[in-house]
Amino acid sequence: MKLSSESIDAIVTILDARQERNGAETVCYIGDGAATPAIVLTLTTLEGGRIILSAQTVHGYFELHDVTRYVPVEPGEVIFVAEQGEKISGLVVGASGTCSLFSNVDRATIAADFVTLEPSLLLAAMQLGLAENVSAE
Repeated sequence: MKLSSESIDAIVTILDARQERNGAETVCYIGDGAATPAIVLTLTTLEGGRIILSAQTVHGYFELHDVTRYVPVEPGEVIFVAEQGEKISGLVVGASGTCSLFSNVDRATIAADFVTLEPSLLLAAMQLGLAENVSAE
């Protein structure tokens, strides 16, 4: 995936963020406008076009490597997706300061009938299931 200026602008708008660009890096400050943002989201494009996404919150630091696409989920949420074979990972970021990571989820899980899933798999299946059918890129 190549992050164009238009893609970054769309992400910033959905997340109601303030952004700073510095070469191959875009930093988005997400939150309610307070002095300390709820999330500092950094999108970095490495040589060869690989994208690393990091999200620093008051609760932790999350990284998603080799982002392949993003999915806008209105209102105010974006799912960043990394895929490798039959595994899918997603970092879900919200304008309200929410941040969730689902990592190495089997595609069979997100394709399953939700009624048959174990409760521990349900949230990942629902969130990443959105990413399977919709894409901005």
